[in-house]
Amino acid sequence: MREVVVSSARLDLVVPVMSDCEALLGLWNDPETMQYIGDGSVWDREKITERIERGIGMHRDRGMTFWTLIERDSGGVVGQGGLVPIEFNGPEIELGYRLGKAHWGKGYASEVARASVAYGFDTLALDELVAVTDPANLASRRVLIKTGFVEEGESEIYYGVRTIVHRMNASQRIP
Repeated sequence: MREVVVSSARLDLVVPVMSDCEALLGLWNDPETMQYIGDGSVWDREKITERIERGIGMHRDRGMTFWTLIERDSGGVVGQGGLVPIEFNGPEIELGYRLGKAHWGKGYASEVARASVAYGFDTLALDELVAVTDPANLASRRVLIKTGFVEEGESEIYYGVRTIVHRMNASQRIP
């Protein structure tokens, strides 16, 4: 049985396990899906394995990670999302999500964002969250604004690339 950390209306956010590799490989080896993630490169099995291992350790040590997203109706993996120290170093905590292309436009990003925000503020007692997007990723920017993040503008301070920075503190949270 998977360790469910938080749930949304249709998704369970679960601690990643190594057996997620095959499903995630099927999602992260698509150039269109990865166009706004990092440098836009697809991920191979080795990178996905490393990310799963890092995620397991991050959850164990910090109570947060990019959890595996399980669609409750089908039991299938639709992506990953959650909270991590930004650039995996912090100190700020970043909300992030990535969904396989077949799962775009279903409202899953909004569900993951809202569930992760609630977990961060209610369970982890965080004061603030940050999220960054590629400037061209208008869909993700809309999700963040709808979730209650404030768009601060462009910056190159994270990940060494130009991003749009969004922030939310606990008092700004939309119930």
